[in-house]
Amino acid sequence: MNAPPAITDADLERLDDFLNSDAVPESAMDVSTLEGFLTALVIGPRMVMPSAWLPWVWDFENGREDVAFSGMAQAQEVMGLVMGLMNRIADAFARDPASFEPVFYRQAVWGAAEWCEGFLAATQRFDAKDWSALWALDALKGAGTTERISLVTPFVRLGDDTGLEITKQEGNAEYWVDAVVPSLAAIHAHWVERRSAEPAVAARVPLRREASKVGRNDPCPCGSGKKHKKCCGQSPTLH
Repeated sequence: MNAPPAITDADLERLDDFLNSDAVPESAMDVSTLEGFLTALVIGPRMVMPSAWLPWVWDFENGREDVAFSGMAQAQEVMGLVMGLMNRIADAFARDPASFEPVFYRQAVWGAAEWCEGFLAATQRFDAKDWSALWALDALKGAGTTERISLVTPFVRLGDDTGLEITKQEGNAEYWVDAVVPSLAAIHAHWVERRSAEPAVAARVPLRREASKVGRNDPCPCGSGKKHKKCCGQSPTLH
């Protein structure tokens, strides 16, 4: 099977135009939010089916609204762009996670705040317990240190309202923008290692009786001529 064609920034601009059109609810994601959202799904603990996450693309707030495509051709085009973006993310992390370039690195119109908001949303809506366990484990490993940055911190400082306000007050947004990709690479490595360490699930073989069951009134198989219940099938006597 041929690999899907590479999606370009021009393709993303077309996708962004659609996501900002009247065909989708006002609560739809933009391209930056979408890429952050898809990145968390790609590098996360397990695969999430498109049927589960697509409603959130069209309705970032509740995941309930639907999109009104003009026809099959538009539906195929838009879905091709969305899946093409996801494939580009997956390909980047498969080749070299440290070289991944979020869209906000390339065009200022696609903001880092929106990207990180999308990333955090995916970690909260899918496999939230696993993500929370990673954040807790990461915080524990970093306890007592002053140099180490928690893996979730760049996303919180850029994509969470409270964190973003602190970042604005401290004036160090560029520092946290630079920390995004190293955190993504470390998160990706964690889940890859976690999956490879999980033992293979053994096939469950049903227990089978190799010999036919002897009825209580059948002749005892020992050859005594007695009924089984009066011979080897007797309940043991307690003394």
